[in-house]
Amino acid sequence: MKNKMIGFFLMVFFCSIQAVFAADDTGTITGKWITKEYGPMTDAQVLLFNVAKGPPPAGHKYLRTPDMGTPVDQEGGFRVQAPAGRYYLVMLKRVDPNSAGPPREGDPQYYARDKKGKPKEFVVKAGKTTNIGTITEAVPYRKGVAAVKDGTTGIEGTVTDKQGQPVAGIRVFAYEAAEMQGMPRYASNETGADGKYVLVLTGKGTYFLKARTHYGGGKPAEGEFLGAYGSGPVVVDGGQLRQGIDIQVTRFSTQQRKQQ
Repeated sequence: MKNKMIGFFLMVFFCSIQAVFAADDTGTITGKWITKEYGPMTDAQVLLFNVAKGPPPAGHKYLRTPDMGTPVDQEGGFRVQAPAGRYYLVMLKRVDPNSAGPPREGDPQYYARDKKGKPKEFVVKAGKTTNIGTITEAVPYRKGVAAVKDGTTGIEGTVTDKQGQPVAGIRVFAYEAAEMQGMPRYASNETGADGKYVLVLTGKGTYFLKARTHYGGGKPAEGEFLGAYGSGPVVVDGGQLRQGIDIQVTRFSTQQRKQQ
């Protein structure tokens, strides 16, 4: 049941994004992901990252959230509608179907790169379809450790509950709008037992922070931890690591919301 709910939220999330852009300025990327080892990569995720909105995804340095996405079908095919532009493409298959968010150790993935090993850019033209063919590669994801050192641009702090105790298993999301809706720009790794998080950014900016247990978005689940940084936006200069940006979370309760 948990796997179905995660898949449902991801499907609604990505479909809602594509519906917003279902206009004359959109194009389509199609293809298949079928490997010798795994066969059709059914239920894998095809993720697009808009080149104009940031650098290539690099999970060992920072967690950039995708701008568009779609699941792979039973035959290994996929079709993503996106605004005209240039995109990086990553595909990910979960070893643990109950997991969500960034890839985990061992998850098969494909990161499109050119002949020089650099992230490949796919061009989407309005009203056109770009077919990238059949991808037969898949390599296990290996998690690197991002080194937070002098000159890192980012935000760090601690996530705690009402009693001031650290909370594990929380992700912090950075949004560029105060409404904090839709797709965040960056995401942290899960907090550990000490409740500490680090959001590594690719550049200066003004960010609004939300913390929650679930990565895939959607309606909060009963009992899920939720919270937001309540002191307004966090302004970060290039090369600055803002420290002490602590966030308090509480468990979501439908009953309490009705009483408010």
